[in-house]
Amino acid sequence: MKFPTKSLSLLYLISIPLLIVGSSTLNSEDIDFESDKLLGNQNETLKTSRNFLLVNSRNGQPIPNYKIYILDSQTGDLVTSAKFNNSGETKIDGLIPGKEYIIKTAYIDDSGQSIENKEEKSYIHESTDTFFGVETYIERKVNYIDVPVVMQYPELPNGCEITSLTAILNSYGIDVSKTIMADRYLPKVAFSTQDGKRFGPNPHIAFAGNPRDLNGGWYVFANPIVKAAEDVIAANKKDLYAENVSGSTREEILSYIDQNIPVVMWVTLDLSPPIKRGGWYIEGTNEFHSSFTNLHAVVLDGWEDGKVHIMNPLKGRVSHSEDVFFDSYEALGSQAVIVKK
Repeated sequence: MKFPTKSLSLLYLISIPLLIVGSSTLNSEDIDFESDKLLGNQNETLKTSRNFLLVNSRNGQPIPNYKIYILDSQTGDLVTSAKFNNSGETKIDGLIPGKEYIIKTAYIDDSGQSIENKEEKSYIHESTDTFFGVETYIERKVNYIDVPVVMQYPELPNGCEITSLTAILNSYGIDVSKTIMADRYLPKVAFSTQDGKRFGPNPHIAFAGNPRDLNGGWYVFANPIVKAAEDVIAANKKDLYAENVSGSTREEILSYIDQNIPVVMWVTLDLSPPIKRGGWYIEGTNEFHSSFTNLHAVVLDGWEDGKVHIMNPLKGRVSHSEDVFFDSYEALGSQAVIVKK
């Protein structure tokens, strides 16, 4: 049947408000973050992928155990969702190049429930190998890791570094003693004398002397402690990773505490300025190493509101002002080691 032109125009005008009335918008706040129901099937052939990285805007550190939700910016519908891995990374498939989306994130608690984050971020999709950074602010919370107390005396009067590492390894379930660590795993080089000069190792390569020796043992820096950790981890077939994180800022160090990762740190005995006296020539060179006489190593394993909590292998559990502690850490060259899963 053929309609007159006028009738067709009238039908068209009537249909417009019906279409408007029939459409509806889903506010992003109405999303069921538990069901992860996916809505919409848009242009399947045009859809591509993108990698996303979730970081803490307070310190720039990757954030694990969150989910990302991608919403259609026009309708508010949930397009897709994914969980960030332990490195704060995830890959999202099925996005249309050039289309604008809204990104929301949610924390996954111990029971597997999603706790919505109210922050939103606009994202215009492009297919590229580079990560798209998503920032969210997470306030620092009081945290105690409670590394076991391991005292260096009486066996290791100069073994603060290897004793601190032993405490951390014990906290991860490696049943090893400080003396086994010192005798079997710690790289050590004895002193020698040539032409009236005392020669010893570079502390960045090996322990100077022996930590069992009260008068002839000195200290070691981060790299040999990492080597000792790597060797005992391999011997025990544990899924752990040791890393030299020297040079890390205060914020970076405290972010490890946020992640329940204790840190071996080099400071002075009483957090006073470093003192140098005497020393030795680095073996195989004419370089003189001026030695520290008040160097110490401890485990940072807690934080609360401007105060740090320490497992000190000479004193046991102690607390210090965050500012004073990190001043000492920086004065000794910002040396630090972590062991993590």
